[in-house]
Amino acid sequence: MVTKSTSHGNRINYIDNLRWICVFLLIPYHAAMSYNIWGEDFYIFFEQSKPIAALVLSCAPWLMPLLFLLAGVSAGFSLKKRGYFGFIVERLKKLGIAFILGLLLINPVLSYFADVTHNGYIGNYFEHYKVFFTRITDLTGNDGGFAVAHMWFLPVLIIISIEACVVIKIVEIIPVKKREGLGLICFIALTLASIATFKIRLFGEPVHTYFFLFLLGYYFYSDKNYIEKIKKLKWFIVPLFLISTALYVYLVEYTEGFYRLTTVCNYLAFILGVPALFCLGSLWLDFRNDVTGFFSEISYLYYIIHFPILVFWQYALDKIGMNHTVNFFVAILLSVSITLTFCAMYKRIKRHLAAKLKRS
Repeated sequence: MVTKSTSHGNRINYIDNLRWICVFLLIPYHAAMSYNIWGEDFYIFFEQSKPIAALVLSCAPWLMPLLFLLAGVSAGFSLKKRGYFGFIVERLKKLGIAFILGLLLINPVLSYFADVTHNGYIGNYFEHYKVFFTRITDLTGNDGGFAVAHMWFLPVLIIISIEACVVIKIVEIIPVKKREGLGLICFIALTLASIATFKIRLFGEPVHTYFFLFLLGYYFYSDKNYIEKIKKLKWFIVPLFLISTALYVYLVEYTEGFYRLTTVCNYLAFILGVPALFCLGSLWLDFRNDVTGFFSEISYLYYIIHFPILVFWQYALDKIGMNHTVNFFVAILLSVSITLTFCAMYKRIKRHLAAKLKRS
């Protein structure tokens, strides 16, 4: 069954579809990190491969920025439903508990395989827990130590959500008519702020940029009128986004000494990528069926558990002597299949327990 409409209940179909597509990209994205050309050891590193590394370079400027902007759009629905206090409590419960569980159960797996492959660690997995909680370095876990890994997204989203609530509450003090008059100025200010802070890193991520994008999502990308306006610019935004992305990948991989041009292309891929993909999503992804509904429902769990499953298969396939290039594709296929299977099982068990509780 396919539903073609702007919304499904309190959700916007193309927002959900954009979100799960971004999350599903993370398995090939992280698999490609094992072939990077910029010297990062990662949890498992095989060899430098420009064609595979191009996947990371082409997605990196816009992938996480788009996810934070989508979070800002969705926050509007949650705030309307729960109010400020309920929204923050829900964020703390959902994201905070997942973060703690991730540090205890998910990230030690990544750290263990990193220690085995890079440092020749010979102890068993459970013995490595002592190493995990005592070797504190750069928090990536690439050296086998304590790893925040992909879980960084959760506490950052909690902090940004709380900060955004403060800003939104303050803005509500301003009379509605004055707010409407300041709309364009605020859009330009938030956009410029996100661009200006793109290279400012906190724990390796442009956290300030994500905050401004969250607010852009909440105030502007949730506005149908604004979306209609960017749709009119699609023939300008989308081609320029594709050209800047392709040029950025080429400059990084095949040239030297063009730092300024490379930086400009990186910024353009980020600046244009978010509205371009949002525009394409609103045009082509505004539907819901059983498959997209399932993917949307499991995208959060998929994000949490995908990484250790991928690294395990990369390691296992390498141990049996599989060619590194073949490993890339087979590991992705196996990881996606297993992650989806686990998510489906979890969803079924959760539904069964809910039905049982309801009956009792």
